[in-house]
Amino acid sequence: GTKAEMMKRIREDIRDFKRKANLDKVIVLWTANTERFCDIRDGLNATAAQLLQSIEDNAEEVSPSTIFAVAAILEGVRMNSVIQSQLIIGITEIVKIKSRGHCSPCDNKIY
Repeated sequence: GTKAEMMKRIREDIRDFKRKANLDKVIVLWTANTERFCDIRDGLNATAAQLLQSIEDNAEEVSPSTIFAVAAILEGVRMNSVIQSQLIIGITEIVKIKSRGHCSPCDNKIY
């Protein structure tokens, strides 16, 4: 399917999981990302509106983990250990605009 369809499905899955497990909130530990650093470009993902539009437009540069992150944030999920290669301006703006969810960047290194 398209990236918008994938995002819709992820959002449905989160809501379904939350309902079935009778949860008040969901926390995601995001650690298994081997994607390359994504380009941050005006018109693609430099703002929340651009990122959401790029998902709707099925833009090739929008990665699977970015789709997952946006879907989770829109569902109010707290995301810990967000991989910096995908923590783009558009994602952080969505958190601020929607006043939902949370992203905590971390490289998961133990010092």
